[in-house]
Amino acid sequence: MNDQGKMKAKDYITCGILSLMNMVAMLISSVMNISGYTALFYGAVAAFFVGILYVIVTCKVPKFGAILIFTIVPCIYFFASGVIEGIIGAAGALTFALLAELILKKNRASMKLIVISGIVYTLYMSVIGMAENFIFTDHYCDAALEHGINETVVEQMRSMYYIKPLWIAVILATALMTLLGILLGKTIMKKHLKKAGIV
Repeated sequence: MNDQGKMKAKDYITCGILSLMNMVAMLISSVMNISGYTALFYGAVAAFFVGILYVIVTCKVPKFGAILIFTIVPCIYFFASGVIEGIIGAAGALTFALLAELILKKNRASMKLIVISGIVYTLYMSVIGMAENFIFTDHYCDAALEHGINETVVEQMRSMYYIKPLWIAVILATALMTLLGILLGKTIMKKHLKKAGIV
């Protein structure tokens, strides 16, 4: 099953609602920021919940553009974090969303492609989202202090982000958690997936 025509009003509404849920999932996952050690894997935890939603949006709206709209609300949120950070965050999220769209374009009924595109989609959280943390660690941590983040938490983050190979572990954890989320989403949406012809 390839693209099923153009997006309709109900498709935009469905994707908009799921985009809001996407943002809620990310906010819930922010509980990981309780310490500098757990904050390292915020993206991976968020990816689990987003993976579940990813299956739903690809099942409900198997059309080109659905994933891009699914990303809109998080992009709006990124801008609230600052102009530069917002532009980088939104551009990164939309770029990875477009890559996911292009992967799905080949066959939106393929569960294999849904998994691959879903993993690609969520990787923006650990690749783009963590770039400043690992590349410009001191700048990131100093800015966190200026924004009122607890000094102990910031120093914990600083000590972790200095360990550059951990970035690879974070990326791999994000991919794994996305996979688990997609598998759970597949179980939840089993009847709908069969009806949509997704295998």
